[in-house]
Amino acid sequence: MKSPAAPYSPSTHPPIIMNKLEVGSLYIMISIPFSIYFGKKKHIYATALPDDPDFPFCTYELMVSQGLSTEEFHWDLYWHASDSATDEPSLPNHNHPGLKRGGINEGSGVLYRLRPLETCPTTYTRDRLAITRVRSHAQLVGLIRVLTVPRAFIPHLTRYLDWMTAESARVAERSYVWATMAYYRARRHLFKIKGARDHTFNQFDISRFTAELLSFAYAEVPAALFLGGMGLPRPILGVAMGLLEEQDVEATRCERDELLRKQREEVGAVTACWYQ
Repeated sequence: MKSPAAPYSPSTHPPIIMNKLEVGSLYIMISIPFSIYFGKKKHIYATALPDDPDFPFCTYELMVSQGLSTEEFHWDLYWHASDSATDEPSLPNHNHPGLKRGGINEGSGVLYRLRPLETCPTTYTRDRLAITRVRSHAQLVGLIRVLTVPRAFIPHLTRYLDWMTAESARVAERSYVWATMAYYRARRHLFKIKGARDHTFNQFDISRFTAELLSFAYAEVPAALFLGGMGLPRPILGVAMGLLEEQDVEATRCERDELLRKQREEVGAVTACWYQ
């Protein structure tokens, strides 16, 4: 899937709404904080993105890290690792009822979430929770699919996410940056173990990525506030930036091989191999 040209606008880049969760996919999970959801804290959500094309989305929630504000959303990671409704994502598939009280059953996975510690300034630790029927969680606004891998890579990526999310939580200052950078690191890691450096991902545009996620979140938050306790499945967005598919890796490897071939033909040897 090619990333559309910047700048992002909902009018020119319609949302890619998906029908169901996919095994082997990593999602950014957007939820309404407890205090806002239950009315303990008043917060008025925007209904759309700012009209200013130069709005600095790259500094979204910067005041949170400076201790001047609190986050309007919780940004977690959900790793959908099995199509069976079990607590262990690596178990073989089984047939389970497709509909249970509290929401549809699309399998199970792991939720990675930051939890603030009672320190000043605030520091975080990472909770790891095995969950099912994630789309029916009461405070959930929606899920953003950011990465997909073949089933053979699920055990490896599970171990990597367990380690990486815990280590990065030690220095986290806000959940949005933590979740976004976890996606960035996971993608780079996967390309590396498949023998190809993801040079194209160095063009990752955090402003456009943030705008796309916020456009989706602001559009869905009214329904989440109204319907969240009814167990209805919340929507899934497939972002235009950053799905790791087999063809992505193969295209990267082919480009590397073509570069090496040209070097051998022109100079008789490989003089530089930056595209590994």
